[in-house]
Amino acid sequence: MRVAMVVVAAAVLAGCSSAKQTHSAPMVPWADAVPVALQVRAATPAPPCRAAALRVVGPGFRFDPALSGGTGAASLRNVGKEPCRLTGRPTVRLVGAPRGPAQHQVPAPAEPPAFPTIQPPDTALLALPPGGTAVLGVDWRNWCVPGAGRSAKPLVPPRAVRVTLPGAGSVDVGYDAVPACDNAAEPSTVAVRPFAPAPLAPSAPWSNGQLKASIVDARPARRGSTAQFGLRLANVSGAAVSFERCPLFVEALAPSGRPEVHQLNCAAARPIPPGGSLTFEMRIQVPKSAPLGNNGLFWELDPT
Repeated sequence: MRVAMVVVAAAVLAGCSSAKQTHSAPMVPWADAVPVALQVRAATPAPPCRAAALRVVGPGFRFDPALSGGTGAASLRNVGKEPCRLTGRPTVRLVGAPRGPAQHQVPAPAEPPAFPTIQPPDTALLALPPGGTAVLGVDWRNWCVPGAGRSAKPLVPPRAVRVTLPGAGSVDVGYDAVPACDNAAEPSTVAVRPFAPAPLAPSAPWSNGQLKASIVDARPARRGSTAQFGLRLANVSGAAVSFERCPLFVEALAPSGRPEVHQLNCAAARPIPPGGSLTFEMRIQVPKSAPLGNNGLFWELDPT
């Protein structure tokens, strides 16, 4: 069972007062601790990754249906002995089909991870360490084989998705689906996103106890400022929950905020006995583009 539940609440953002409110219980103070794996570091760029040092993780691109075509991602791991740089957009092309349409590549914007996925900062790709993994996302649409309607033989799909690195060779990646033909007069389009660091891998739960999380003492905040609220963890299990191991948490404001990842202030926390609770002070940045009025507040403990 998961240690904590996802909590959804509301924070008022528009033209609000920051007057102090009385807290229902003392709070463990905010520590603003960022996990080591997520800290932005001034890394010296390594030499570009070469194809010989990269291996595809798993089956390759797994495409999910979209409004038109499909969207998918593949992971590439540095199997070399030295760090290498894997940034920007590669050239992506479908290869190995006896017949196929013209292909057109277009740039697609970087896509933030979906809540509650945790992704290291982009600077991690300046020196991808041995064993490190990067993710490449593409959107593929409109595969129209010329003369398909007159063919008496089964159509042969492309053999692979060829990812060509700038001046460093290419990697052929598998895939699991071909998009439909939407318009035979148009080329097949591949929209390519920049390389992104792979999300943090799943980990063992930080505690065997069961906690119920709830938002308390949420304060109004203005756009472009820092919102404050309390996060109460209630122990609903039969044993005390301690903080000898310190979990991460992720929070986000919807619809315009990006996920923020922090670590609980475990150094200032005491064990929670059965039936007891402990409240932590929380803060989150309110985007300048946040809509006026109520915004959704999402929070999850131990997201990996």
